[in-house]
Amino acid sequence: MSGAPAAAAQAQPTRNPFLAPGFTRWWLASLIAGTGVGIQSVTVPLFVRDRVELDARALAIASALIATTLPAALLALVGGAVADRVERRRILVRSYGAAALVSAVYVALCLADVRAIWPVFPLAAIVGSAGAFTNPARSSLLPQLVTRAQLQNGVILGTMGFMAALQFAGPSVAGLAVDASGLASAFALEVALLALAAATFSGLRTGPVEASGRRVRDDLRDGLRYAAGHPALRSLLLLSLVPGVFFIGPFAVTIALLVPDVFHASDKWVGLLWGCFGAGVFAGSLALTWRPLPRRGLAVCLSNVLGGAILVAYGSSNALALSAVVLFVWGANASVFMNYVVTLLQEHTEPAMMGRVMSMYSLAFFLSMPIGYGQAGLITRWFGPTTTLLVAGAAALAIGLATLLFARTLRRLA
Repeated sequence: MSGAPAAAAQAQPTRNPFLAPGFTRWWLASLIAGTGVGIQSVTVPLFVRDRVELDARALAIASALIATTLPAALLALVGGAVADRVERRRILVRSYGAAALVSAVYVALCLADVRAIWPVFPLAAIVGSAGAFTNPARSSLLPQLVTRAQLQNGVILGTMGFMAALQFAGPSVAGLAVDASGLASAFALEVALLALAAATFSGLRTGPVEASGRRVRDDLRDGLRYAAGHPALRSLLLLSLVPGVFFIGPFAVTIALLVPDVFHASDKWVGLLWGCFGAGVFAGSLALTWRPLPRRGLAVCLSNVLGGAILVAYGSSNALALSAVVLFVWGANASVFMNYVVTLLQEHTEPAMMGRVMSMYSLAFFLSMPIGYGQAGLITRWFGPTTTLLVAGAAALAIGLATLLFARTLRRLA
């Protein structure tokens, strides 16, 4: 009898995605890519900030960030359709290779001490356009590498690695590199990391993608109809608009101004505060792999309510240490939303539609960010960064409460 439980345990499918062929390489490549992209979240705003007048900083930074995300939003659905028609590994290699070339141009601009900021906008548009193809390809590649039993932990560990790199390792390294040896060295490090990510993704081997044999426009129409006809997918995609408008936009626009103006700290803290948020995402994601939350739909709704309250606390703080702690807590809370929205989308989507549905998630994410950057830039220009954060936090809190009360389909997702 004692052998029966052991036999049952062996028969039970493993939830460890690192046992699946290809997942480790995909995870490492995502980690490297996230670090490279995360460096740019610090270096580009600093490049712009130091080349414009004081009263133009907020709008200039917001404009540069919009130039990155708007092309990604416009091309997001096309990127998803391409991910369902073209080998995803090839998409990742080419898009990260293009991003590495853009970063090399920034190195040249810094070394030549170019004071104009207009080159930022076409360069940002190229990076954003590449991102429209990178994100759905990277996300939709994961279900090809793991079993269904491994998928949730694969999503969580993948998000944990990518977001920790994007929001913690990359910004922290960028802040320290800028403080130690200047912007050019930080951009050069970004070039190396993005090129390494492209090389690492190139080693993945997956089955061929079976194209539908139809026009891209027809595939896009089918994907939109599919998502619109599934209430759970529709609710998750609509809710994915919130972070960019009310969280990412205000935070990204104001941090390069809060550090010198409110916290009276050096530029390395632009990266380190980003890093505190990323460390929270990492810790929260790790906790979710050990003890998953029940009723994941309800957890997603609650994460927006708590996120709004935390943003109000961050906007109310003028102490660097307290703000660092608040950002860590904010990141831990955000990990619930990031991980469970993606997991629920992938669990409720047919494999043939995966690229298109994940591109809709990317569309919601990238479409919301230019709106968030724009409104944050205007409010900061008129009323200052603190007011921007308080208004955004209060609005996110109100939307979170409304979702909690009225989004029944989403709340009931297990």
